[in-house]
Amino acid sequence: MYYFPWFFLFIIIMLLRNDRKQTAKFIEAKIKKQKGDLEMQKFAERLIGKDVLINTVASGSYDGVIKEVADNAVVLEKNGKETVVNLDYVIRLREYPTNKNGKRKSIVTD
Repeated sequence: MYYFPWFFLFIIIMLLRNDRKQTAKFIEAKIKKQKGDLEMQKFAERLIGKDVLINTVASGSYDGVIKEVADNAVVLEKNGKETVVNLDYVIRLREYPTNKNGKRKSIVTD
């Protein structure tokens, strides 16, 4: 009977603590977005002219040859069409896997 107020107070404290952590993560992500993700931009600049595979936050993937890296964005070209990908939302950036003959693999498993 006396445990109910203490249990209720404990739940409120835990909810406030989690809310504070989420707010801190949101502020950190906002600051990072304003400054730009320099690490990913530098890595993308190293891969200019190479065939790459890009995975984004929304479980999307893009592939093509990197033509340009500017203002925290990457310009990809594939089959004569250009695609612009924002580096803020890129999770993984890597060279497109090739088989032993140097051709693109038809199935990328990881």
